[in-house]
Amino acid sequence: MATTSSGTLCKHHNAASVASSHHCRVYAVVSIAALLLLAVVAAVLALRPRPAVATLEELRLASISVSPTGPSMNATLDVSLAIHNPSPVAAFAHDAGRAEVYYHGALAADAELPPGRVGAGGTEAMTVRFTVLADRLAARTPQLYGDIVGAGDVPLTVRTAVPGTATVLGFLRHRVVVITVCDVAVSVRAQGAQTSSCRYRTKL
Repeated sequence: MATTSSGTLCKHHNAASVASSHHCRVYAVVSIAALLLLAVVAAVLALRPRPAVATLEELRLASISVSPTGPSMNATLDVSLAIHNPSPVAAFAHDAGRAEVYYHGALAADAELPPGRVGAGGTEAMTVRFTVLADRLAARTPQLYGDIVGAGDVPLTVRTAVPGTATVLGFLRHRVVVITVCDVAVSVRAQGAQTSSCRYRTKL
């Protein structure tokens, strides 16, 4: 009888050990899975690309002619832009963008920006020519003539919008639109431009 009782206790003891061992294995698997999940989340956050930036490098007044006796004005502007991709891990492929030039809130000229691709940590330079036609600023010709003859500086606002896709490791893609707005003063006498302020925004 004593032997039977001892054997029963041993069976219960073995069953408890097996259950405890099973729980330990389940806990270890869950812990490893949680750590792997945290590692994946951390890796994704670390690989999230930094947004590209489009900067206005130079704006030059190539030619201008204004008649004070009537609404006649023609001008040509050369704008040098640079698209910088600060991300060390993501390439930035951009579609055709848009650039616009405003004079006191009125659209003076616009042009299309060519598509391209900027590698990780790279910079792409481009030059865009704008032609300001007389009918665009017909109502503001007297004001423009006053800016040219008086101060010798023409205040302009240049806005660029570049849509594109940042790609990490060839499969993680982030669709963005890089927007830049710069206020510049074009010097008619010095044939140059002075940037007063620029604002950068990335639209997801």
